[in-house]
Amino acid sequence: MSNFPQAPDDITCEWLTTILRDSHALSDEGQVEAFSSIYIGGGVGLLGMVIRVFLNYNQDLTGPESLVIKFAHHQPENRQIANNTRLYEREVTFFNEIAPDLTIAMPKCHFAAYDEASGGNVVVLEDLCDYALGDQIGGISADQARMVIESLTPLHAKFWDRGETAFPEMFRIDSDDFINRSTPGFLGSWESALERFPDFFPDPLVDALPQYVSGLNNIYKDMGNRTLTVIHGDVRMDNALFGGSKPELLPVVLIDWQNVMISNPLYDLAWMTATSMTVATRRACEKDLLNHYVACLQKSGVEQYTLKQCEQDYDIALLFILHFTILIAGAFDISEEKGRTLAETGLQRSIAAALDRDCLSLIR
Repeated sequence: MSNFPQAPDDITCEWLTTILRDSHALSDEGQVEAFSSIYIGGGVGLLGMVIRVFLNYNQDLTGPESLVIKFAHHQPENRQIANNTRLYEREVTFFNEIAPDLTIAMPKCHFAAYDEASGGNVVVLEDLCDYALGDQIGGISADQARMVIESLTPLHAKFWDRGETAFPEMFRIDSDDFINRSTPGFLGSWESALERFPDFFPDPLVDALPQYVSGLNNIYKDMGNRTLTVIHGDVRMDNALFGGSKPELLPVVLIDWQNVMISNPLYDLAWMTATSMTVATRRACEKDLLNHYVACLQKSGVEQYTLKQCEQDYDIALLFILHFTILIAGAFDISEEKGRTLAETGLQRSIAAALDRDCLSLIR
């Protein structure tokens, strides 16, 4: 048995008191006397459960008013999907082993644990309820994209070309293990995406898809055939919180660190520009954003990384990300309007980005 709650009903006042004291968010005299909770983010998602917990103490204002707590999915089948690529374990590893040495903006983690036997986890986070969630569907501005780049660059720079040395057990994007875990979903769904959204696939992509499918393993290998570092791995705007003009808040905070891994760092930028920016906005600012990324790396101490190298890394990342947006369009539930809109915008934007930069020519 694990020594932490693996479902919302398992939470107790005693456990909350202990973890808040251990994380120095509560004094030794402070005690959680009561709490209530609500589901957020749609409650039970595809891969997990997220709740907001409101706390009452024996003394006023001795600890945080609320927390966000993430759990593994309660259904074994859904939990297995996440554990196939170690999503829960990766987020726990990030907060316990990587985050303490980082200065980037992220939610404070009060407690994180993973139970290998059950595949369950719990992650207890600071509640950033004063921030505004990024607009995944409407798209972010160039200024917001620059904020995200400035938030990410210190992570990339800290482990530049030494991610494997620092974290030898972490997934590497071009490893056979990661490829074998990641590609079956796409291979089983790309034809469904074509059937569901035929109007979103232009002729050049339709003609290239058989070669893309057969060469997907090589694209993973090409992603690893360059300078590697630790990345966030899921820089969608559903995972970005913006502080706006409020002086007490940070410009942007990235959440959801389940996909942290060792990869070509332009994975993070390409995932942002090709899914969370309108085509027109991306075309207008793409070159400037890549220049800004290189400048931020240099400011963080990374030397001899040129704009040309950055563009090459970016292009292969755009080609790589294409298979994720096709997978989402082919395999995920699109019965509700938001799910369908997310699939459509992801396809439209990622395909346009790949074609704009002639990324299909990189297929081996």
